[in-house]
Amino acid sequence: MLLRSLTEVGPTKPVGYLPLDTIRNVVRQSPEAVAASANVRGLMAVQFGPDICCIKSGALYVYDRESLARLLRAEADAVAHAGLPSDPDRFVAHIAAVWYAEDHPACQIIASAFGERS
Repeated sequence: MLLRSLTEVGPTKPVGYLPLDTIRNVVRQSPEAVAASANVRGLMAVQFGPDICCIKSGALYVYDRESLARLLRAEADAVAHAGLPSDPDRFVAHIAAVWYAEDHPACQIIASAFGERS
């Protein structure tokens, strides 16, 4: 059930993540095994350690590069206004590193990337 954040990644949910502690201690898998499973599905998987991630234990981000690129192009003006990178790989690294307040313009784009439509 917890892995749904990652297994549902695709055209309507370009990005998902789980904290590394959750993967190891609750899901009882290695982040590397979860990443390999995502890669087999044609998705990108990047592990960010706690030293560069806004999630305390670090996190594994899984993303559909093509779907995310489409979203970032479609929302190009809002992406630029929010100060977010328009490149999918840089976007994921950025949102892994920076936690935004709910009223920041970036939050709507990030929510869309996580498949949360308003």
